[in-house]
Amino acid sequence: MPGTGPRKIRQVLRATAVISAIGLGGVSSATPVNLSLAQADALAAQALGAGQPRLAYDLSKGLLEADRRNPRAHYYQALALAQAKAYGAAEKKAALAYWHAKSDEQRFQAANLAAELSFADARLTGSQFWLRRAVDHAPSDVARAQTISAFQNVRARNPLRFDFRFSATPSDNVNNGANSPLNVIDGVPVVGTLSPSAQALSGFITTAQVSASYRLAKSDTQETRARARVNARRVDISDPVPGLSGDDLSSTVLELGLTHYLRGKTAAVTWKFDLDGGRVWYAGDPLYDFARVGAARHHRLNDRLLLSFGAAFEDQHYEATRGADSTVASGFAGLGLTLESGAQIGFQVQYRDTDSNGINRASDQWTGIASYQLGRDIGPASLEFSLGISQLDYSSYQVGFIAVPGGRDDRSVFGGVTATFTDWGYMGFVPTLTVTSERSDSNISRFDVEETSITLGIRSEF
Repeated sequence: MPGTGPRKIRQVLRATAVISAIGLGGVSSATPVNLSLAQADALAAQALGAGQPRLAYDLSKGLLEADRRNPRAHYYQALALAQAKAYGAAEKKAALAYWHAKSDEQRFQAANLAAELSFADARLTGSQFWLRRAVDHAPSDVARAQTISAFQNVRARNPLRFDFRFSATPSDNVNNGANSPLNVIDGVPVVGTLSPSAQALSGFITTAQVSASYRLAKSDTQETRARARVNARRVDISDPVPGLSGDDLSSTVLELGLTHYLRGKTAAVTWKFDLDGGRVWYAGDPLYDFARVGAARHHRLNDRLLLSFGAAFEDQHYEATRGADSTVASGFAGLGLTLESGAQIGFQVQYRDTDSNGINRASDQWTGIASYQLGRDIGPASLEFSLGISQLDYSSYQVGFIAVPGGRDDRSVFGGVTATFTDWGYMGFVPTLTVTSERSDSNISRFDVEETSITLGIRSEF
């Protein structure tokens, strides 16, 4: 590690050293020697280079007697213990070197050493943790890229994987409410009045998602992982209205599942198979249990073009509402293109069909989305734009006792821009800012909805 700077006061250490082992001949191996701090520091480094970890450790002990916060001494002890293959104890010393470091370069070296020691001790999650810390203190873009590459290599070896996402969203329509107090149904001569709780309400939405997976089996062509995910969405209404609170709009999803990855005949093709089950809570009460099976294929046609498509089937069993059980079939197809500039263009079409005997539940929906991600940063942010349209149809729909002629028909247009601030990250987690806007028009004015929201989020950069 780099030096800690010259000292104004000369302190003397008394060390019993095998001096001849590191090139200072003529002195007995048991001869007491008086060393200055600078001499002890230099000899400790020489001892490590000469493969004398015990000597280096003893000299570092003397340095720590003079200053318990000496990062170089902790670093030397970490290296000495590493040479003795005491990796667990060595990592603790490297951690002390990191916490007492006096510069980013010292922190970078100490964090990288701790990561190497964790890896050598088969604690891969710990190694990833220290590599994330090292990224924050990388002295150059090259060193940062190398550290991220090392993190990705360790993650590929680690059977355990975690992911965390968090977002906070101020919105002018947290309840998906109507933009008018009147309820007009096309083809029906009666005009209704909506309650305040059915009209758009402003507020705040907080979402947190934690997921984990564990690799059960792996070979050159396939991999199987067990997964768990918890997604919590909490709503706060700025101006509560009678009969509705934020808790009534909050939800939680718990999901457990298996994922199997299978490489096709070439490395350019990957199949992904999912089997999931879980429960959804809404307004604090169980809403429905679900079981889902899905498959997707990703085919890299060339270095710049990626084709993806897939389908899923989900069975939903509702806890309270009779006749509401549903079967959902969905599919998607997408195309991604990377331009010479590094920019990325994406197109995706989605279809979702819900079959149910429940009132107002059977529907089908088409959605098309186009996205564009710039190949360069603008100021401190990388930008991604998206634009989409959606068509949602219910073959039959009922409002109270009124059967809506021709069923319900919603058409939506939505778009957004996401800015990711990679220069403002911490341990590889970066802030994001997303602005979205959506407008839906329906033959039932209750579902004429407009919403604009700003989402502050945190996600992993790598």
